[in-house]
This record gives sequence, structure tokens and C-alpha cells, in this order.
Amino acid sequence: MKTFDSKSTTEDVLAGVDLTGKRAFVTGASAGLGVETVRALAARGAHVVGAARNLDKANKAIAAAQAEAGSGGTIELVELDLTDLASVRRAADQQIAADQPYDLLIANAGVMACPKGTTTDGFETQFGTNHLGHFVLVNRMAPLLRRGARVVMLSSSGHRFSDVDLDDPNFAHTPYEPFVAYGRSKTANILFAVELDRRLRERGVRATAVHPGGIM
Repeated sequence: MKTFDSKSTTEDVLAGVDLTGKRAFVTGASAGLGVETVRALAARGAHVVGAARNLDKANKAIAAAQAEAGSGGTIELVELDLTDLASVRRAADQQIAADQPYDLLIANAGVMACPKGTTTDGFETQFGTNHLGHFVLVNRMAPLLRRGARVVMLSSSGHRFSDVDLDDPNFAHTPYEPFVAYGRSKTANILFAVELDRRLRERGVRATAVHPGGIM
């Protein structure tokens, strides 16, 4: 069995893997981990749908990945704003209308330790973006996940900063602390993945949450 460490790259992990014919949906396809994930999957032949709030930024970010896509690998972009649940539902419904199954859904997008704010729907920004937006997206797209599919929630070791506080999710009664808010959202990612895995495993679909490591 292959083993990987902090120095492993996407090339190491995917060496010898052929993803021709596989379909993947990746959020946060305009920067950082999202762009690299899209690039690596497409380079191995997967059809990747990358979701981003700013499509102009995403198109520029994945230009090199488009050129590097392997035989049969393609990249498509869709608009998705996780701070607006109406946008999340639209993006998911577009995929449902296309009636194309998925083998992989990676909930990568997120914000970290940002100033206090709220989403379009009135939720604390980090909890609303990192957890609730993905919660709606994944549940709405779940019927498209075929047997053997995987759902990956990008959590963080930062989940240790805080448990989820459902009694005061918007910090209405406690002082706002950016990293506490971040920790709540990352803990929620983990709890969601655990329960999603329990509910979908009989269909042959598995879910997990991962810590991507320190990102420089």
C-alpha cells in the first residue's frame, strides 16, 4: 500500500491512476487547493466541473490546467456562491438537470478567520460558507452520486479551536472570535461527513473529512 507524507504531491498520489471516464465536482476552483485539485484530476483524464463564485478569476486560474488536461480530461466551470443558498441551489439544480452522474464531490471552498459578517441568508460568514453552503450543495447533489462515489469534505486541524455551538451560531450572545468561528465550521464539516457516510454507505457511496495540511 502506498504511503504519503507532508512532502507528497498530487503527482505522487495519482501516479499510475487513470481517471478516464470519471466525473468530479470541485468547489473553490479559482485559487489554491481547488485549482491544483482540478488540474490534477483533469490531467489524469477526469471530466472536472469546477465551481467558483468569480468565473473570470476561475478561468484565469485554470488556464494552465486546461492546457495540461490529459487524454479525455476536460474542465468545465460553473458559478457557485456558497454565501448565497439560492446560488447553491441553482448550481446544484443545473447539475441535476444535466442528469450526469458523479464519481467524486470535493467540498474544498472556504474562508478562514475573516472579520465578523453574515451571509446573504443571515448566517455567520464562516459557518454559512464552509458548512451550510456545502451542506445544501452535497445533499442536493447526492442523487447524482453513483455507486462507488466519494464525497470529500475539506476540514482542518483547526476544528480543535471549537465545537459547534447551535445555541449561538451567529455570536449574538458571545464576543466574535475569528478562529473560534472557523473551528466551529470545520468541526461541522467533520460531523457532516461522518453522518453522510452513515446514510449513504448502503448505496455504495462513502464520505470523509480531511485535513489538507499546512498551506503556505
